[in-house]
Amino acid sequence: MIKKLLLSLVLVVVVVFAAAFFYLDSIVKTGIEAEGSDVLGTSVSVSSVSISPLSGSGTIRGLTIENPEGFTEDNIMQLGEVTVSLNLSSLLGDIIEIYEISVIEPVITYETKITTDNIRALLANLPSTPGAANEDVAVDAGKGFIIREFNLRDAQVNLIASIIEQSVVLGDIQLLDIGTENQAATVSQALEKILGAVSKRILNAEMPSFNDLREAVQGRRQEGTQQAEEALGQGVEEIGSRLRNILN
Repeated sequence: MIKKLLLSLVLVVVVVFAAAFFYLDSIVKTGIEAEGSDVLGTSVSVSSVSISPLSGSGTIRGLTIENPEGFTEDNIMQLGEVTVSLNLSSLLGDIIEIYEISVIEPVITYETKITTDNIRALLANLPSTPGAANEDVAVDAGKGFIIREFNLRDAQVNLIASIIEQSVVLGDIQLLDIGTENQAATVSQALEKILGAVSKRILNAEMPSFNDLREAVQGRRQEGTQQAEEALGQGVEEIGSRLRNILN
């Protein structure tokens, strides 16, 4: 009787864990979309998630972040593949420890206006944490995070200003120790550091030359757009000067 009872208990445990493993990918996908959309103030979608419940490693594919309101392009970021490695045991606690996040070949659309750009607009949407610089994150404010290493590699950045559209070379970005055991980071704080680093790197990147700008405008003129004609009337040098003033 006792053996049957123990066997039944083991079977129940196995079924529960099997169900948890089966739905883990779906739970993570839904969590990223819901939490990401809520924190960033714009739609976040994910194509698929694959997490190994044994190793703690996983892959997130097709993560797309829509542009904030007021910008013309559909998306600000398209992250084709994101690999994650985390401490599985930390999922049971208040602080989730992530060993590494690597974003490979993301497509970033950097859209500028006179006084702002879409990355700064996205940063402005993030909820602030009062006293975050000096106080520990409260447990009841949600789970905290420690990201040991964040890498962004081979990013393709499309710069859009007025009717100018050019590719910008962006070097690799590595961030270490986002959050600590004594001061864990919230989702908002982690995103703020990552987006801030991306914005800074773009602003310091090599900007298109006047010849590149001229070719871009002339290409639009050949397409017969009214905006291209107006831009040529203003002069390519004026557009280039305005672009550099926005980015500096």
